[in-house]
Formats: sequence, C-alpha cells, structure tokens
Amino acid sequence: MAIEPSLLDACTFQLKTCLKNIHKVIQKANEMLCGISQPSVCSEVLMSSRGAEYISGVIEVYRVSKRMEGGMKRFSIDCERLQLAFRDIELAWNNLQAFMSMCPSILQKLPAPSAFDYEAKAMTSDSSLCLQRCCGVCLLERLDQQASPEPIGNMLQFGGRSYHPSCANFWLHCVDSSLPVLSCRSNCSACVKLKEEIK
Repeated sequence: MAIEPSLLDACTFQLKTCLKNIHKVIQKANEMLCGISQPSVCSEVLMSSRGAEYISGVIEVYRVSKRMEGGMKRFSIDCERLQLAFRDIELAWNNLQAFMSMCPSILQKLPAPSAFDYEAKAMTSDSSLCLQRCCGVCLLERLDQQASPEPIGNMLQFGGRSYHPSCANFWLHCVDSSLPVLSCRSNCSACVKLKEEIK
C-alpha cells in the first residue's frame, strides 16, 4: 500500500526530521569517543556502567532508524533526501562500531545485523495495514518479539495513535515535545472498521 500524495509530504517531513536527529545522536557519540586520545581510556569509558548505558541508548536510537526504514518500505515511500539521511546514519553507525571495536566486550553485546532488519517483516505484513494502526514515528505495526527486546503488543496509545515506547521516547526527547500524528485515508478499510467499532 502506498501513502496518498497529500499525506506523503507530511510523512516525508516527519521522517526527515526524525532521521536528522537520529544522525545527530550517533554523530555526537562518535565525536565524544573520537575526543578520547588513548584507546585504553576509550575502552575504560565504554566499560563503565554509565558508558555501557549510554552506548545501549545509542544502539536503541539506531534501531529506531532501522524501523523507520522498514516502515518506508511498507508504505512504498521512496525519497532521495530520506535515502541520503539513511546513508549518513549508516556511515556514522559504522564509525561508531569502529570505536567500539577497541572494547571487544562491548562490541560482542551489539545485536546481530539481522536484529535490525525490519524491512523483510515490513514487506510481508498484512496488506490492509493503515497509518492508524502503525507506530506514529516509524510506521510499523507491533514489533516481532524475536527481533526486539520489546514484547509483542507493547505499544503506547496516545491521542488515538499507537507508538513503540522507544520510538515515542526518542521523538519526545530529541525531536519535539508533541508526538507526530498522520491522518490515514478516510476510506481505508481498517479505519472505517475502527470508526464503526467506536460507534
């Protein structure tokens, strides 16, 4: 299912804004680690409880970008500006992994690349999927429990929309104080059914 042109501009703007801020977070982590001149000190920082917690947060931010990539595939959103944003995020992520290689125990804790693959799940999900049933940030439905530490069905409900907790958390802390809301097509079969249930 493709998003209607009237919704596409709003959706593209929302995705671009979020991706820009994801890149900032990962780039800031790179700059912080790059500022540590000695590998032994870098390793010590990464091994500390605060350092490990910080890296864990950055990993979750990267995971949000991969969900967004899956959501874009699901709704056939193909925009060169967004692809450039994903490329910048990947470059920053690869640089960060190079820093983390100084500390093998932290590197081993990184999820396998397959854990970030939301595209395959997005492409095979229900064809009746609509914006109303998706996360308002990444445009994906509930997460697969095997691909995420978040349990299936663990979605926040706010303003009639659903959000993955980590997507909502990132948006509220790094993008805007109001969660994004995209209206679905009024004739979307799932939305029509939802309206009938509410009546």
